[in-house]
Amino acid sequence: MKKIEYIIETLAPVSLAEKNNDNTLYVTKKYIPGSIIRGMLAGKFIKYKNLINAHEDEEFFNIFLSGKVRFLSAYPVGKNLKFLKKGFSPMNIPLSLVCSKDGKSIKDISLNKQITPGYKKMNGFILKDNNEICKVDVNTQVELHMARNSDKLRLIGSNKDGRIFNYEYIEPNQFFKGYMIIDDDVVDCIEDFLDSIDLTNIHIGRSKNIQYGKCSCKMGKSLDCDIFKYNLSNKNVYLQAITPYIPIKEWQSVDEVVSSLLSDIEKQLKKVGFNVNIKKENISILSTCEEISGYVNVWQSMRERKVAISAGSLIEFIIDKMDTDILKNLSEILYSGLGCRYEEGFGQFRIWQSMDDIKIVDYPTEVISRDNISDEVRKNAREIIHRRIILEVRKKAIMDAEKINPLKSKNVLNRIERILLSNYKEETIKQEISEFKSIAKDNLRKIRLNGITMYDFLFKDLKMPYDDIKWEKYLELDGNKIELLKNDLGYNVFDIDKNILFKEYWLWFVKHLKKRN
Repeated sequence: MKKIEYIIETLAPVSLAEKNNDNTLYVTKKYIPGSIIRGMLAGKFIKYKNLINAHEDEEFFNIFLSGKVRFLSAYPVGKNLKFLKKGFSPMNIPLSLVCSKDGKSIKDISLNKQITPGYKKMNGFILKDNNEICKVDVNTQVELHMARNSDKLRLIGSNKDGRIFNYEYIEPNQFFKGYMIIDDDVVDCIEDFLDSIDLTNIHIGRSKNIQYGKCSCKMGKSLDCDIFKYNLSNKNVYLQAITPYIPIKEWQSVDEVVSSLLSDIEKQLKKVGFNVNIKKENISILSTCEEISGYVNVWQSMRERKVAISAGSLIEFIIDKMDTDILKNLSEILYSGLGCRYEEGFGQFRIWQSMDDIKIVDYPTEVISRDNISDEVRKNAREIIHRRIILEVRKKAIMDAEKINPLKSKNVLNRIERILLSNYKEETIKQEISEFKSIAKDNLRKIRLNGITMYDFLFKDLKMPYDDIKWEKYLELDGNKIELLKNDLGYNVFDIDKNILFKEYWLWFVKHLKKRN
């Protein structure tokens, strides 16, 4: 049994819509399901061999329909691949992991099977290597769309009914890692196929014919599947669901499903000559459930919904004996997949042994240097950023002016506005205002912002209302993008000239205060 790892990079927004109670919001999955990878590759295979009745082709059947290839989901690894080079693997967060409220400590409650006070449940995805864990997030956005179902409405660009909906999507420039598990007799066939197609420009997910879904996929070479590690001295051993498990039969309770699952594993071990007993009652189970559906393009219809044990669930695994041969066969059983739709990657379990002394690793910031940016491009980019920051300076001034009680007289504000609109610099402006008569200065003392008068802001050595603001944070950029811009455009790219800041802030402060009089 072999595996082929693959990396997907999102090149455009990707929407992997899933069930949601809100009819106007289509939320997205935060990972790429194996069924999507299977469908994408099946489409590529049909074009590659120019098939009409694909199911009648032997190679197509072996790869996509026989169950000899299991297409596992691709889980997020962030915005660079640094951790993957070190051996970190992405996964759903196991339900036994809890973190402190400050996020600085993680514990595994499967170790002593007790709730840990002061800790809370974790959600999402991690990168894991032995006892080191790194939390990885998926950046998403929401975009509004107008429903336009007819050609005429599409030309008009609107809908008289006013129906709108929102797509949540995965942002571009993020990486996801998954792999395929392949039976030995089809390895050569699938390797030849993958070597013959171009995966640098693929489309996945919803609305991929419009603006969503453009990705790049890079396939690795086939590798042997690892035999799972099993520390006999560690009694806290679990089966970890790394993908949802869909039972073959309808079910009512998790205990019923777990008992049937363990019986199935026991029977498969006995078929290959290992007469073992697996404990099925009074065992620890940490699980949640979810509904699994999907869309079948060939049938142009939705799949029947099935209730599944969610990825991240843990089932205590107590076997009366264990040796290398049993572990090797157990590994093959778990890699082969259990339950329904295993060819799409469902029903994949791995061995989980309770963790102690968990170390939290920070996600790395990797700055990519681009030396081929022309001076003209740098200049224009800096101007765009500065204009955007100035808009935020003006917003700040307007919001501060909203807090002020209006003056009865506009005269002093009109005079200050005229001075600020001049070409004078900060010191000259202050000098001009210092020559106002005492009654005008008294009016400036009546304007108080956070307990400080406007007069004091102008003539005492005080911090201006905008001095400590990190304007780049107003641009909704994460740390990695900020570092990239500083690297490309200069580390002072977010710094605004002192005179410009002064004039823009106080000009818009005065303008708005005048409107309120």
